[in-house]
Amino acid sequence: MSTAGEIWSSPVIDEDGVIYVGSTDGSLLSVTPTGKVIWAFKTNDEIYGSAAIAPNGVIYIGSVDGRIYALNPDGKLKWKYQTRGAIHSSPIFDEKGNVYFSSFDGKLYAVSANGKLLWSYQTEATIMTSSPAIGGDNTIYIGSWDKRLHALNPDGSSKWNFGTEAKIDASPAIGNSAVYIADTDGKLYAVNLDGTLNWGFELGSKTFSSPALDNEETAYIGTQDGYIYAVRKDGTLKWKFKTENSITASPTIDADGVIYIGSWDGKLYAINNDGTLKWSTTIGGPLLSSPAIDTKNMIYVGCVDWRLYAFGK
Repeated sequence: MSTAGEIWSSPVIDEDGVIYVGSTDGSLLSVTPTGKVIWAFKTNDEIYGSAAIAPNGVIYIGSVDGRIYALNPDGKLKWKYQTRGAIHSSPIFDEKGNVYFSSFDGKLYAVSANGKLLWSYQTEATIMTSSPAIGGDNTIYIGSWDKRLHALNPDGSSKWNFGTEAKIDASPAIGNSAVYIADTDGKLYAVNLDGTLNWGFELGSKTFSSPALDNEETAYIGTQDGYIYAVRKDGTLKWKFKTENSITASPTIDADGVIYIGSWDGKLYAINNDGTLKWSTTIGGPLLSSPAIDTKNMIYVGCVDWRLYAFGK
């Protein structure tokens, strides 16, 4: 399926199998599993982040125009909220339907399900692509160019912040006893839930990928020199796998523990849990989008060649 712009956005899939994906032409597309466009909603600037779908079917998406948009399932605008900076990241929501998102203005915003600002939290630098994550105790985590991982209470007050050695573009991944984050210089950190360092692991190259965790809390992350690393929850290397170009997308892990990752080499890789290649397929253009897997085991990934691709596992 072809769009009118590059796809950096990672697809998301609702319970009916409908795929939502953003494009650099500023459109969010709603697409059937067979590749037919149901509707397209146009924002005023490029979309790089991914959509979030609330249980009531409302779709949230951020745009470089600085707005977060709430769309009804039919693609009609419900409300929009303007920030003071571009939004490259992806929103998330809590069980009350409140939406959390970051902006280039350095703030993390909490907005209610009806579009009213609940609070905003100012970090000391731009938030580029780090998207928030919410822990089981409703702590909200966000990274910033101020070289800190921030942990916030549900009311938006600071719980703690953890200093990293470089800017953070990655989004946090939350495990049972630690939050995993990477800085742009290529260090992966496991930070205890009280804000103290558990361990740090040098990836040996810059990284703009975010970590993904499996059931055993092994962290998977891509690097600029084209590796995907598997790091155990004790901070030791499990394996690393080399692709032929940089990886800026984040890995996706299926129920069987198979890891899927796209690379700037134009290939989508399926890697077994032991680090051996299961398969790879050549798409052509660089893959900056992370794959999404539906309930029928179809894999969807966007490409900078303006297309959304679907593959069987």
